[in-house]
Amino acid sequence: MTDLVLLHGGNHGSWCWGPFVEALNQQPGGFERVITLDMPGCGKKRGRDVVSLRLDDVVEELNQDLHVLGVSQAVLLGHSIAGAVLPRMVLAAPQLFSHLVFLACALPDEGQSILQLLGSTLHGESPDHVGWPLDPVHSTPQAMAVAMFGQDLSPPTLEWLLGEVSQDTTPLCVATGSISREGYAGMIPASYIITLRDNILPVHWQRRFAQRAGAEEVIEIDTAHEPFVSHPQLLAEVVRGFERHR
Repeated sequence: MTDLVLLHGGNHGSWCWGPFVEALNQQPGGFERVITLDMPGCGKKRGRDVVSLRLDDVVEELNQDLHVLGVSQAVLLGHSIAGAVLPRMVLAAPQLFSHLVFLACALPDEGQSILQLLGSTLHGESPDHVGWPLDPVHSTPQAMAVAMFGQDLSPPTLEWLLGEVSQDTTPLCVATGSISREGYAGMIPASYIITLRDNILPVHWQRRFAQRAGAEEVIEIDTAHEPFVSHPQLLAEVVRGFERHR
């Protein structure tokens, strides 16, 4: 058995995996440990000054967290903008990981940042940019958060999620830093999970990201962007497969 390491996306923290980890633990066996990481400023690391951090600083801290826990050859699963971080974690410390799983992850082109990838238009308006579900210039942060994260969630669950999201500060460098994956291709096996009803990353973009990730396996699930909250049992069954097929 091996460890499963989980890395959240933007304006989230380790808290977001709670329903998924609970579902995963309902079936005995599987992974040795489930480890939930926090980027600086998020989850258990809230309140940190993250303004001056570089992307390499974030990568180094996350890998150091795993070194402290004695992790080796783990399955590393990341969500959303964690797609900018996962390959760099492998490049910096390949001995820590045996398999990468990209869950509805955004992967910028070489030298591009997440914000450059997203652009400033609505979905479908620019062939070169992912776009947004609402006008990013004139929409309120609350309305944008509901549009991005609110699919398939009950009002109490959405209230909980938005309350947590409002307290997390993802390091700006993760969104604004130019991303390089030079040397990453073929280092370790990779899989990509496409969320078919995603209101943040349209499916055709996710297919493109799966190619950039070098994913040998692409799995499609009929969920919105946050299946660890909206469909934790379904996601748990998919992720258990990565341990069974080792």
